[in-house]
Amino acid sequence: MAKTYAAFYLPPEEKEVKVPNQENVDRIRGTLIQAKNKAKLAISETLLDEMSGNIDLQSTTEFVQRYAVGAMSKIINGEPVTNKTMLDSLFNTYAPALNAGLAQTGFNSLVELRNAVQAGNGSINVANFVQGFSNGLSIVQTATEKVDYSKYGEEIPIDVVDKYSYEYNNIVADKKISELGFLPEYISDLDPVKITIWAHVKNENAELWNINDFGNKILDVMQRKEKITFRAGKSIYENCIITRYKPTITSIYDLYFEADININYRLNTQSEKGKEGRVMNPSRLIGDFNFRICSKEVYKGIIA
Repeated sequence: MAKTYAAFYLPPEEKEVKVPNQENVDRIRGTLIQAKNKAKLAISETLLDEMSGNIDLQSTTEFVQRYAVGAMSKIINGEPVTNKTMLDSLFNTYAPALNAGLAQTGFNSLVELRNAVQAGNGSINVANFVQGFSNGLSIVQTATEKVDYSKYGEEIPIDVVDKYSYEYNNIVADKKISELGFLPEYISDLDPVKITIWAHVKNENAELWNINDFGNKILDVMQRKEKITFRAGKSIYENCIITRYKPTITSIYDLYFEADININYRLNTQSEKGKEGRVMNPSRLIGDFNFRICSKEVYKGIIA
């Protein structure tokens, strides 16, 4: 997916985030540390910790994982790996990681490395092999965890953003308040914050249906009053509502539009730093009760 300068993201489907199975990780770590101690090798346990987690994440099944770790244990102890299931589990399942760290092992191809592992003739530098495999696992895992904006849903790319502005409103009563004890009932937070965007969507193929498709998707979200995500560069605004959309076709090749989106001020002030940038108004975590009890809305002296 091309990383456009800015984009709207329609509500995504829920995706399960894969995390290591701690029971598997502990078992892998125990096996590798036992092999390390038996071989009396100076391999960092921190390295084995990270490696164990990545082995679990990148394995297909626990069966394959057990055989691959068994092969690793034999390699660490300088023993030949003659069991075909062990060899296949290690070299087929973890081929991308082994290939990524191949240069550090001193072999020119996975075939050469596999033959050396099978022969167990002492041609493998165990420390370099473990370090190379660990680095390869990290490279593969990082690649799978790279910035992927698709998690926010269907991307509606915005090619050029001319500018965008913020508008804060503080709604207060326009009549005197006689008792200070009721003051919170007459003063609101700075909600909602309105962001106005002036932007362009290019229509390189000069086909009106492309522009209309863009507009229809925006209007469909507005009609359903669904929350969307807005990205400008690496700044992410979650939980947005589009309240106004004004398109203008300046030419057959260009759609210029203005749009207003509202966000929650409280969430905006509690931004989070993430791999993909800074998320300005993240979703509230379940069990987060640290918020002000809502008071009655007051506007123009009328309590709603």
